[in-house]
Amino acid sequence: MKDIIAREKSRFSFVYELMVWILYAGVYKYSYYLDQLGTIGDGKTNFPHFQILLYAIALTLYILVFYRWLVQKFLITKKYTWFILLTILFLWLAPRISNWLVNSIFLYFNPHSELTGFYTQQDLTYYLQATHLAGWDLRILFTDLVAFGSVAAIRYGFDNEQRKRLLERDNLQLQLESLKAQLNPHFLFNTLNSIYGMSIAGSKETPHFILRLSDMMRYILYDCRQNKVPVERDVEFLLNYFEMEKKRYPNASIHLAVEGHSNSSSIAPLLLIPFAENSFKHGAHRLNDKGFVSSQLLVSDNELVFEIENDVFNALKVNEKYGGVGIENVRRRLALYYPGQHELKITNQKDRYKVELRIWLKQN
Repeated sequence: MKDIIAREKSRFSFVYELMVWILYAGVYKYSYYLDQLGTIGDGKTNFPHFQILLYAIALTLYILVFYRWLVQKFLITKKYTWFILLTILFLWLAPRISNWLVNSIFLYFNPHSELTGFYTQQDLTYYLQATHLAGWDLRILFTDLVAFGSVAAIRYGFDNEQRKRLLERDNLQLQLESLKAQLNPHFLFNTLNSIYGMSIAGSKETPHFILRLSDMMRYILYDCRQNKVPVERDVEFLLNYFEMEKKRYPNASIHLAVEGHSNSSSIAPLLLIPFAENSFKHGAHRLNDKGFVSSQLLVSDNELVFEIENDVFNALKVNEKYGGVGIENVRRRLALYYPGQHELKITNQKDRYKVELRIWLKQN
């Protein structure tokens, strides 16, 4: 179903874009330059002047950078300040330079003597605009921006609508997959065994760990039904997870450092726990008391930075695949919830495994 929606979006955007090029560059701008050609006495010779049609299209090619790169790179990723500044700079310089270069090429390769006067006159105008930043064909610039701004708007609107549909359709499925990947039955079984052992030994910490496990289950069963949760709740879940694992492996070096806090930001739930579970599942601490799992989490209202690293027992790599469904699920969710707003780097070396994740929670 996703592929069908993507194909429909792509087909519609392409057809609309093609129609704009045909009607605007191939009809409107062509007639515009034909009128200018007529004012210097060459308009009636060899009409309809197909070279002028190519000339009009070539003078319009610069706008591709605007609606296919600037909009995609900065507007869709919500970098509005950069988008506005770069758009102003682009529209100030690009048409001047493009017009001069294109006209120079047509003047140089012009095989039709009746167009030489036209290209020569245009060359003088465009040369002054490019080198002295003097003058401006506001009529053409305005119509260029309106025509291809509509193409950019169509692409932007369809991208947002597609992302919204994917989020709505995949939310429940991804959450269920997330539950299976992040809190697998082995973790729950081992944690209950640990708590049972603590209760047999009469440990005073037993009630404390029962409350931790209860809070984790409540978070998964109720809070994670929402698309976004407060950052502090997800951090609290991760802290509880690490405390449970510390109890299971008391001799290992297991550490999670949390710095900063956020009072207003929210995050898609259970994005971090797959990486932690992966480290505990494959870490050398399971077979070696000197093994380690080291992690740090930096939180602010605008950004979340998570890093986790563990040593790997080499024998585990023979029969076990590192990562699997849980990590792929996180990649998909990051792409859906934070397009252009995250960086994920996974380093899998011979005896070390490290994850670095940065999420920009808010965009200017």
